[in-house]
Amino acid sequence: MQKQVAGTILYNDERGTHFLVGKSGNGYHFYQLPVQAGRSPLASVLWTFRHTIGIDVEQLRLYDSIVAKIEGEKVAVFVFDHLTIDESIQSKFAEQGLMFVLASELHELFASVSVGETTPFNQLSK
Repeated sequence: MQKQVAGTILYNDERGTHFLVGKSGNGYHFYQLPVQAGRSPLASVLWTFRHTIGIDVEQLRLYDSIVAKIEGEKVAVFVFDHLTIDESIQSKFAEQGLMFVLASELHELFASVSVGETTPFNQLSK
């Protein structure tokens, strides 16, 4: 099995904090992708954001990174912020099945990601 990495982008507005996630039949999930040969997990996420989705990764700032257990597998999760979110950016993510969702709507996702006793996600989902 190929090692996986996950990435999300957060932004705040008057409604609260939003996270970039995907949605499937069993709920929301972080954007997971395989770690590319010859690249670090972080480089794999940034390369995919730039070349597959088509966003300007120069705007991104690493907000946090954790190692989490997602569906029984240890996965590095990189959380970015500082991306200017407009309709064209949302459209690029939507083409890949991704969307920005309020943290208050992601309680099940945050509860399903095991990161030990100190998780920043628990605080953001309230």
